[in-house]
Amino acid sequence: MDDKLGALVGQRIRRLRVQSGHGLREQARAIGMSASSLSALENNRGGISLRRLQQVASHFDLHITDLLADTDQAGSNGRPVEIIRSCTAAVRGVQRGHGVVYQVVGSGKNHAIQPYFLSFDPGGGYGDDQISHVGEEFAYVLHGEVDLLLGPKAHRLGQGDMVRFRTEEPHAFRNASSVGMAVVIGAATPPW
Repeated sequence: MDDKLGALVGQRIRRLRVQSGHGLREQARAIGMSASSLSALENNRGGISLRRLQQVASHFDLHITDLLADTDQAGSNGRPVEIIRSCTAAVRGVQRGHGVVYQVVGSGKNHAIQPYFLSFDPGGGYGDDQISHVGEEFAYVLHGEVDLLLGPKAHRLGQGDMVRFRTEEPHAFRNASSVGMAVVIGAATPPW
């Protein structure tokens, strides 16, 4: 995540904490993370993991997209159609794991699915940062080969393959190639 968006996310999290009337340690305890982790999020230090963003968003009954939106106008504009043009160029990504850029596309509010875009460097993945959430997810491998890590099992997917799965079990993706790039597009049911 670039510094500008990281600072904006930190400001949003701090504002949520202050509005709740809690101090840093008390809020961190309520969220289920250490005070130093919450402080790092608020001050844009040490990177931001999706697992931590998921914890914060869930605690405040928000979608991750509310925290990651480019402007403070987070959320859907209420229109029945949401068009996101040049989405991979327009949406800032979060570094996840090693060699992965994770882009959550569009607003999670007022929609049944939350699109995402993953791009993997050779050997990239985030197997150590598996997350779980209520609902369902699908993914389509646009380029390369990836492994879907679903609990203890790995499922190999190649270019043109699609997968749909329940998301209550911790899951992640990794590039199955140590020499080639991989790209995945998908969607999950919010909130997560």
